Amino acid sequence: MTGRTGTRSSRTVGATIAVACALAVGPGTATATHAAASADASADAARAVAAQVPGARLRAAGGPIDPTVALPGVADVLRGRADVMLDPTFWVATVSNLLESGSLILPTPVDAVRPEAFLPTAPVAASGTPSALPRETVDLGDLRYEWRGRRKSLRDFLRTTETDIVAFVHRGRIVTDAYANGWSAEVRHQPWSATKSVISAVVGIALDEGRVRSLDDPIERYVPQLRGSAWEGTTIENLLQMESGVHWDEDTPVLALNTQVQQWIQAALDLVTDGRLGQGRNAFLRALPRVAPQGTRFSYNSGNTQVLAWMTEEVYGKPFNEVLGEKLWRPAGMAGDARILTDRAGDAIASQGLYARVFDLARFGELFRRGGRTPEGRQVVPESWTRTSTRMTDLSRGRYALQWWAGPTPDSYQASGFQGQKISVSPAHCLTGVRLSHAFGLDSRPGDGPPTDPDAYGFGTEFAAEEWNALYRAVAARLGTCPPATAPAGPPGRAATVRLGRAAVASRAAALRRGALALRVGVTGRRMEVRIVVSAAGRRGGPRRTVAARRLVLRPGPVRVVSVPLTAQGRRLLRATRRVPVLVRATGDGDDRPGAHRRVVVR
Repeated sequence: MTGRTGTRSSRTVGATIAVACALAVGPGTATATHAAASADASADAARAVAAQVPGARLRAAGGPIDPTVALPGVADVLRGRADVMLDPTFWVATVSNLLESGSLILPTPVDAVRPEAFLPTAPVAASGTPSALPRETVDLGDLRYEWRGRRKSLRDFLRTTETDIVAFVHRGRIVTDAYANGWSAEVRHQPWSATKSVISAVVGIALDEGRVRSLDDPIERYVPQLRGSAWEGTTIENLLQMESGVHWDEDTPVLALNTQVQQWIQAALDLVTDGRLGQGRNAFLRALPRVAPQGTRFSYNSGNTQVLAWMTEEVYGKPFNEVLGEKLWRPAGMAGDARILTDRAGDAIASQGLYARVFDLARFGELFRRGGRTPEGRQVVPESWTRTSTRMTDLSRGRYALQWWAGPTPDSYQASGFQGQKISVSPAHCLTGVRLSHAFGLDSRPGDGPPTDPDAYGFGTEFAAEEWNALYRAVAARLGTCPPATAPAGPPGRAATVRLGRAAVASRAAALRRGALALRVGVTGRRMEVRIVVSAAGRRGGPRRTVAARRLVLRPGPVRVVSVPLTAQGRRLLRATRRVPVLVRATGDGDDRPGAHRRVVVR
């Protein structure tokens, strides 16, 4: 590796390879015998690393490397996996997905990527008085959603998408929860990057308490160790919005180039050699290069979130696990303790790895749905932050906010993580949905074209995320919107409405040239935030495809032309199809009336 950490000697490169081998053969999950053998292999690889460094030593058993914290028992896994594999629905879905859409989710019993198997975790203490989350079961056994021309049930979703846990909370009550592969509500699960939304909440608390003065401040004001690095001058807002311009690539399948994998390797080397090799979190982040000016492009970057966690450690003067416990986890009434991934020094690798139980993750979603307040009335996250942090940005083309993603319905937002983790929140439906899974697959036809279209083929990952969105929408439609007494209310004043212009035709050529659709939108009554989503019918009866999306603030007045950026999916669709009928929906933030919608033909 060069450019980020300098040229390394052949001895160090060999050590890195050895640790990579240790990661590849981490503790197994299929049988106890295999787990023991894998653990021995990991230990052998770690000893090989230490042997290359004079004076290096391994930490003794029972030291800071905790046991794997996010797995059910072996017997439970085997029994639960047998239930899935013996279900004909599983095999029908596997074969049809491969033949019809070129996608295959790997049929593994558990998540095979386990950084907690070779890095420490730190405790996040539970609340002594858990926040209320009562149960009011609703039978969703007959619920069906459309997916790729098939009508599927909640049970089908659980068994055909490598999902471990699904839970829905409606109007503050658990209406249904379902489990597979040996999982239960008592076992912590890895939510991966859904953790980022939790870090955003802690930043919002620090801002409200005055620990952070402004989101416009440069990060080195609070983390002086970043002076002289690529991060210097980067504003907190640009970190939150994934617009820092600092390098990070965790999408590439080439592990030698994957920044997240390289960080794990460096942290593991640092751990097993007591700092003689490798890098902890802070050294790794300081060494990253800048690749673009800040605020000029959206680029998903877990390093941004780790820097934000570092900032909260600095302003509170405590390790992040303690900050999280004191400021969010216990005040929010989380019933169970959690663990968070760290390096050797105890610095949180907080862009992922908040190992928590399903109903505590649901409580987090509910906290935001309720404007940052618990059912008992305690204001934990500032109400203004629950709005600000879930407002989608322009550079992300309406897909991303401040560590939150756009959700399945026009009003919703969601915490989202690797392998399909979701905490989806719809204030309009009083609905929070949680999906915890280990869905990892490949898509050989990520484009939207038919099998005969060569441009449709390529490489993509498949986490069944869009299918989750389809299920969530079906559950929302079944359970209905919030009752008038609990629906989010807009500010007092005149009635506010959203209007769309009458144009029934949009120019396809102009949209492709500008990268956006030109639509006529207006509001009456008051200034409000408006979300515009343009969608087209899905392939073979599948979920609707988002062609363009934008979120913006409009003042009352006549309709005016608004530029709505195309999504990548929308650009592909317009290039491949000369005439595309679309549905334009515009909804107002806090509007108690249905938004405007209009059918338009793009040609």
